[in-house]
Amino acid sequence: MSDNLSVPRYGKELAVTDRFISMDEVLDRVSFSKTHIYRKIANGSFPRPVQLGSHKVAFLEREIEQWITDRLAARDLGVGRAERAERARTIALGKVGTAAAAPVVGATGERSGR
Repeated sequence: MSDNLSVPRYGKELAVTDRFISMDEVLDRVSFSKTHIYRKIANGSFPRPVQLGSHKVAFLEREIEQWITDRLAARDLGVGRAERAERARTIALGKVGTAAAAPVVGATGERSGR
C-alpha cells in the first residue's frame, strides 16, 4: 500500500479529507434555490456536481467552501459594486419596467390588449 494519501484523478489530486455533500446541504449553505444553483452551474459560475447514481448528485465540500470564500473576497474588493449602483439608479429613476406596466391607450380612449 502506498503512503500517498491522495488519489490522482483527471490531473487533480483528491484528498482523503474531501467529502461529498448533498444538494440539501448546499442549499442550506448558500441560500439559493435549487433552480438558481442549476442556472449558475449551467453558466459556469458555480461548482459542478458529481453524479453518484441515476438520481443522485453531490458536491465536493471544498469546492463549495472555495466558492463561498471567493464570493466574500469579491465583496471585500468591491467587485460588481459599480454595476449594482447603476442598476439601482436606473430602477429608482423609473427607466426599467415602466413600458410594460403602462397600458396602451388607443385614439378612442380604450385600452388595448397589449
